[in-house]
Amino acid sequence: MVEKAKESNEVKNSRKRIPLGTRNVLTAPKRPGFVRRFVNDEPDRIQAFIDAGYEIVKDDSISSGDDKTGRPSHMGSLINPSVGSGKKAILMEIKKEYYDADQAERSAKTKAIENEMRRDKSKLYGDGLSGTVNIS
Repeated sequence: MVEKAKESNEVKNSRKRIPLGTRNVLTAPKRPGFVRRFVNDEPDRIQAFIDAGYEIVKDDSISSGDDKTGRPSHMGSLINPSVGSGKKAILMEIKKEYYDADQAERSAKTKAIENEMRRDKSKLYGDGLSGTVNIS
């Protein structure tokens, strides 16, 4: 009985071991002029990316990837790897000019919020943001 268990473990261990915490890093070949990312295939998420200018990558020349791709499968010509918990992702891409414009807009919004947090509130009067606190 012990020999059967040992033999079973040897068969299981013949595959390359992938340590936990390192297997779900997804990578895909770069394409000049485009930015690619994997998008989880959840309700309305793919459509939201399509509406934002992303396109689904349909490329038969992309191999199933290296060990870091989480064992992708091809659904037709879609790159469609498993991302865990029974979920799949889809490889999508957007033109770099659109991506850069989106990032600049996002950065400007963040900068405006940060500037508001740093503004000198001592120079404001009557806006409800200045005053004193007395502890008795």
